[in-house]
Amino acid sequence: MRFAIISVTKEGSTIASEMAQVLKNDPTVMKVDVFHKNVKDTLKSSFYDYDCWVAIMATGIMVRTICPLIKSKLTDPAVLVVSENKKHVISLLSGHLGGANHFSIKIAGLIGAVPVITTATDLKGKLGIDTLAYQYWLQVEQPHLIKEVNQLIADDVKVELYLPKRFQFLTNHPLINRSYQIQTWDESFLRVSLFCNDFPSEGGSNKCLDLHPKRMVAGLGSKKGVTVDQVFFAIRSALQHLHLPFERLDALATADVKKDEEGIITVASQSNLPLEILSLNEIAGFENVDCTPSNLVKREFGVPGVSEPVALIRAGKQSRLVLKKSAYNGVTVAIAVSRD
Repeated sequence: MRFAIISVTKEGSTIASEMAQVLKNDPTVMKVDVFHKNVKDTLKSSFYDYDCWVAIMATGIMVRTICPLIKSKLTDPAVLVVSENKKHVISLLSGHLGGANHFSIKIAGLIGAVPVITTATDLKGKLGIDTLAYQYWLQVEQPHLIKEVNQLIADDVKVELYLPKRFQFLTNHPLINRSYQIQTWDESFLRVSLFCNDFPSEGGSNKCLDLHPKRMVAGLGSKKGVTVDQVFFAIRSALQHLHLPFERLDALATADVKKDEEGIITVASQSNLPLEILSLNEIAGFENVDCTPSNLVKREFGVPGVSEPVALIRAGKQSRLVLKKSAYNGVTVAIAVSRD
C-alpha cells in the first residue's frame, strides 16, 4: 500500500514524521510520503497516486478539499483524518473497498487512538460485501449491487453466499456467519444471491453479485537446503501480515536456480499449488518501482532480486506487491496480486 500523510501545523508535522517512520517498517507498505501545508494543491495533483491519505488536521479542511476530487467508491483512495491530540482516527472516505476502515484501525493502533467508523454494516457487527472483497482481494463484477447487498445485511437479512471449495476457510469467519447464509458450489468464484434463480421466467429475479479472486502469487527465494518446515513457516508468517490463510494463494513462484530445492518443491506439492519457475533472464529484464534490489542476490545470480520480481511477473501484467520481501530463517517471501 502507498500512504500519504499530510499536516498543517507544527504539532501535526511531528505526528506525521513519527507515523511515517513506523509505516516504513511495515512489510505491507510500499511507499510513505509526508507533506506539510499546501493541502489543496497537494491533493489536487496527487490524490490518486496513493492508496491512503492520512490527514492530521480538522475534518472540515479535508471535506472541503476532497469534494471536487472524488469520483467513485470503486476507485477513490482511502482518506483518514487524525486529530492533533492523537485521540481519534476518523475513516472519512472509501471505508470498505478503499480500506479506510481497515487503515483507521491500523493507524489508531500505531498512535494509541480510537478509530471512528460510521459505516452501517460495521456498526451492526456485520461484514459488508465490499469489505469482504477488500480483505480477500476479490474483484466485484456487479458493483451497482453493493449498496443493495449491504442494506440487506445491515437490516439483519442473511443473503446467500456461495463459496468455492478453496474458500471454505471463510465458513469459520464469525462475521461472515453473522452476515451470510453460506452455501457451497463447484465454481471458482464467489457469488452473493439476491433471490437469484436459474429460471428468471419462473419468478426468479436473477440478481447476483459475483466476486472473482484476483490472482495471488507468493514469490520465494531461499538459502540452499531449506526444509519443508522452513518454507511452510515462511509463507504462513508472510500471509499473517495480510491476515490471509494459505488457501488464498493461487501459485508459488521462484527462479530456475531454485527449481531443485526439495523444500520448495514439496511445499508446493503438499499445498496443491503450482510451482512456477522463471529464468534469470526473465527476472533480469523486469523492472518495477516497488522492488527492493539486493546486492547479495546481484553478486550471486546477476539479478537484483528473486522473490519480488517472480511474484509480480507470475501475478500478471500491472500486478502489485502487497507484501514486500520478508526473510524468515533462510526463506524470503514476497506476495503480489493481479489488478483484476
